[in-house]
Parts: sequence; C-alpha cells; structure tokens
Amino acid sequence: MREILSRTFGGFQKNSSRKLSKATGEQTNSETTTDEKSAEDDRTSPRDRTIFRAARLSSRIHDVEGLAIVRNISEDGMQVETKLGFENGEHVAVSLADGDRIEGEVVWQDGNSFGIKFFDWVSVEQTLNRGSETPHGFKPRAPRIVLDLPVTLRVGGYLADARICDLSQRGAKLKFDHFLPIDTRVQISYDALRPISGSVKWQASDAIGVEFHRTLSIEELSSWTGR
Repeated sequence: MREILSRTFGGFQKNSSRKLSKATGEQTNSETTTDEKSAEDDRTSPRDRTIFRAARLSSRIHDVEGLAIVRNISEDGMQVETKLGFENGEHVAVSLADGDRIEGEVVWQDGNSFGIKFFDWVSVEQTLNRGSETPHGFKPRAPRIVLDLPVTLRVGGYLADARICDLSQRGAKLKFDHFLPIDTRVQISYDALRPISGSVKWQASDAIGVEFHRTLSIEELSSWTGR
C-alpha cells in the first residue's frame, strides 16, 4: 500500500489566532488576511484523537463508495485518506462500523487526503467504541466495501468460481451457486494476493456469508478492494 502521509492537519474552528507552520508544524504568530486565516484555521485547531481505522466512504452526488483510512477525528470533523475523488463542498458519509453513518462536507483536500466537517457534532468516544466488542460479547460488523470481484473458492480439494459482493476486514458476502453447509471451511483466492480462509456462516439463495479466521490488515483490505 502506498506510503501514508505523515502530516496531521487540525480541525475546523474558525476563531484561532495561531497557525501551524506548513513545513515544521510549529506554532507561529503571524498576520494574515481574513481569507488566508479562514483557510488555515480549517486545518489547524487541535484534533481530539489520532487513529488509523478503515472506514466506508460514500458520496450520493457522484454515486461512489469505497475504502478510506481515518487518520484523526474530533467532535466536528475528521481527516481521511482515500483514492476516491471528491470536490470541496461535496456531501459525503463515513461509516466506521456497519450500520453507523456520519454525514459531513469536504472542506479541504491535499492529494489523497481530505478534511471532512461533520454536519452535527459527534462523541469521539462513542463513535470509536461502536466498532469494539460490547460487554455482552457482541462485535459490530466492520464496514463493508461493495465489490464485484471474481474469485476462486476452495472447498476441501475442490475449486469453484465465485464473486465477492462485499468485503470487510472480518468477512465477505459471495455470490455462489452451490449449497454449502454452515461452518464449512473455505479459502478465497484472487490473483497473487494472500488467500483468505474462513467459515460459511449463512447461505441464502445464491449468496453465502463467510467469516474470516483472521482479521485483514488495512493494507490487505486495500489490496483486495483495489483502493
């Protein structure tokens, strides 16, 4: 996976009178015009949490959806990295866990990095904990990325064609025309990528759900999604 940009940008507060040096990150006092100050302040107030989490990022305007990496998050915004293209002012939605959705607006971009300002303030702790295991042992599903990827499915000594419909770090939904008993062990292969082993957890019509035996790294997930 490409090298992750190391620069951390700030938040979206408009009333700061200090800014970060673009080259060094050190705080300096300087006079700027109103427009310059507004642009800098959009990227320089402190973030609440620096993280490295996979998320599903989507836009209704361009009807696109794909993988993003959340680099930091605060109550009013976040910085993400993605190969998807967005424009300033575009309305987007970010999901850190399946069923979770935070809506906002792209307010700046720098290469593959984007700053998103939320429409509503969020609790950082609650947002991050939604993807964690609860005291009752329930683990919310990781965000799933929609795909249409032809793969090879190994079942014992047999090989068959299948297609991945969606993929997360912990599981996948596949289109598969043959019956497989629940808990059947399978292996999913594609091109030169490391195969993924898992177990069938459900089957409905021509689709099966597979739970992986290991959690994919963000880099591996990016390789499988091509993003």
